[in-house]
Parts: sequence; C-alpha cells; structure tokens
Amino acid sequence: MALIDSLPPFLFPTHSRGLRWLREQLRELGVTAPLSPGCLNELITSADQAARLSRGADETYAAALKKQLEARARFVHRWTTTDETLDQPEWSEWVAVARKHLLPRSWTIPQTTVTESRRDQSFAVPPRLIVKGPRAVRQLDSAQDLPGAEILSDLKRAGDKSS
Repeated sequence: MALIDSLPPFLFPTHSRGLRWLREQLRELGVTAPLSPGCLNELITSADQAARLSRGADETYAAALKKQLEARARFVHRWTTTDETLDQPEWSEWVAVARKHLLPRSWTIPQTTVTESRRDQSFAVPPRLIVKGPRAVRQLDSAQDLPGAEILSDLKRAGDKSS
C-alpha cells in the first residue's frame, strides 16, 4: 500500500486520484461512451460522500473511495450498454446524473411480427368516390361527378363565409 493511500480523507487528493481510478475502471469495463467533465466530477463527488459514510473501521479512505468508484463505473457500463430499466433505489442518484449529462443509452429494436387485420364494410370506400372500377370505367357526366367535388364545394362555401 502506498503512503498516499493511507492518508486521511481531508488530506487525500480525492479529485485527481478519483478521476484516474474512475477512468481506469471505465476503460477496463470497455465503456466507450464519452463522459463530460461535469459528469465525471459529479460521480467522484458522490463517491467521495459515500466513501466517507460507508468506510469501515479497519478500511482506509482510499479503499472505500475505490470501491465506490468501481460501483459507479459498473453503473455507467450498464447504463451505456443496455436498455434495461435501472430503477433500483440506490441507483436513482446515478440515473439522475446520467440523464442530467445526457449520457447515451444503448437500445435494441424488439422483434416484430406481422399480424393480419380485417375490417368490416364500414371501412369500405363509398362507390361515389370510385372513378375506375375493377373491370369498367364509370361514366362521368360532369365535373360535379368527380370524387371530392362535394368536399371542394363545401370548402369554397366555407371560404366565402369567412371573408
């Protein structure tokens, strides 16, 4: 154990050493997503607070900090490589940090299936809107017989009323 690892929390270089340890852990886990400096700082700060609270009597601050940073690195790995819901209560703070700093998530497209859907006659096209049938062409006597002529005339009337 190095001398620096035995330092008390108030003398320990938490930010610089924590940043190095966190980056090493992320590299070992294969995290390729870019983390902003603000995101790294928040993860280190929360690890520092947790290490101070959870440190055992015979455990050094450095060992407790390293353990907390490893937990955060595993979370970042899981966050960036899966699309599972991470709703465990102890992760809520880390999820908030990941969302705040727009840490990317991996996502998968679910397997799709084709289903046949049949509709009744209420969805059929009215015969007055069909210009060309399956075998014959309907005779059009005037422009008023064209499909949509009623809709256009209604729109014209509505436009005349608005002016």
